[in-house]
Amino acid sequence: MKLGTVALAGLMTMSAVAPAYAIACVVATQFVTAQENQSAPVEPQQNDRRAAIARIDPRRPIQVRVISRTTVPVVASMMPAVGDRPVAPGKSVVFGRLHTRYLTLPVDLQVSLQDTPDPNKPISIFLEVKTAGNEIIVSVKTASTGGNSSQTINVDEKGAISVF
Repeated sequence: MKLGTVALAGLMTMSAVAPAYAIACVVATQFVTAQENQSAPVEPQQNDRRAAIARIDPRRPIQVRVISRTTVPVVASMMPAVGDRPVAPGKSVVFGRLHTRYLTLPVDLQVSLQDTPDPNKPISIFLEVKTAGNEIIVSVKTASTGGNSSQTINVDEKGAISVF
């Protein structure tokens, strides 16, 4: 009798556990299927290094000139801690000087639209970078296509200039 009770209790436990196990298997199978349909995760681009498009001499003072060739106002922001400077259409602003060491490397310059673009009329910013000695000349242009409303230029410690 005791053996029958133990066997019955075991069967009852198995009948309670079996549906839960079956559900877990189905969920696990669906989870694997969902993962197979998605692309592999991409590593964060925290230290994204693009090929340098130009170079300056890092031992000499640098100057960055931002020229707006747009019909809308833009804002140029330089880090570390130079701040934001509005650039009206057809005007320019200058960061640093060629005769004194005002800017220290590395620097990041972000140029963005001053106002939030209208979703019905998207505006993208494009930066064209040239150098003349240790002056970095950034021409800001816009296009009426979907894309970024800002772009960033990085000048690293070795004087390599990259656009992001």
